[in-house]
Amino acid sequence: MTAAAAPAAAESLRQKARTLAEEVLAWAPDGEDRPSLDQAVTAVHQLNAYGERLRDAVQAGVRPDSPDRTLTVLGEAHRRLGQPLTSAVPPFVLTTDTVVRRAQNLARLVAGLLSALDATPSTPPDLGGNTTNTP
Repeated sequence: MTAAAAPAAAESLRQKARTLAEEVLAWAPDGEDRPSLDQAVTAVHQLNAYGERLRDAVQAGVRPDSPDRTLTVLGEAHRRLGQPLTSAVPPFVLTTDTVVRRAQNLARLVAGLLSALDATPSTPPDLGGNTTNTP
């Protein structure tokens, strides 16, 4: 990726992450826009991927004078991103409601990372790679 393309790629990632987070947060449990289980699972995977890249970008820009909110969001991101959808303890039931709740929690985390990234004084321009290989 060229140096000129890096800021555009970073902005594209931010926009995709923001758009998906807003879409997921608009899902209503019994509404017309309720996703299928497959759509919810896909959203969880995409939000995890976006969140990991955003977390890394925020981490790279952390300074001693960074707002406490930034450090709190980073801590949450380190704990919550990349966790499996299923529990290690039975029962291993994945209902649409359960996955939607997980996706919405990740969407809130992604929104927090985006806010932290916006608040970071010097944001690295490249958020790493592209997002075309989502699971």
